[in-house]
Amino acid sequence: MPIVKKRNEQTESRLLLESNEPVELPPAEIEDSAVLVQFDKFKPHIPELLEALRAGTLAEPVPVMLDGSTFAIHGETRTFWVKLWHAARTEMTRIERAQVISCLPSTRGVQVVIENDDDEEEPYEDDDEFDDNE
Repeated sequence: MPIVKKRNEQTESRLLLESNEPVELPPAEIEDSAVLVQFDKFKPHIPELLEALRAGTLAEPVPVMLDGSTFAIHGETRTFWVKLWHAARTEMTRIERAQVISCLPSTRGVQVVIENDDDEEEPYEDDDEFDDNE
């Protein structure tokens, strides 16, 4: 199971989501006030995160964090890096706390096309004056 039990000061159980694999999150209840942000500049985008969590979504581990508990949640226009704590015994259907580490513009579905007009450009030739075989 991809969650680890944690206890807060009031002895209520919260489960920190942890996994090295993507986790399918079911639709979940989450209060607006349950979201903590690393920087105030993320606050205008929180409704998009709440919408994704309330609808159910895929939480993908963020490999560069190397902690197994930071996940990418993809909204319609943003990707959020978050840590999630679920209420105990709710089968991940109630999120007690969401900590937003980062909020980036989404690039999902974006295709970059680089045109190459062969008539105008010469192919690249390596005219290096240094020879690696010397």
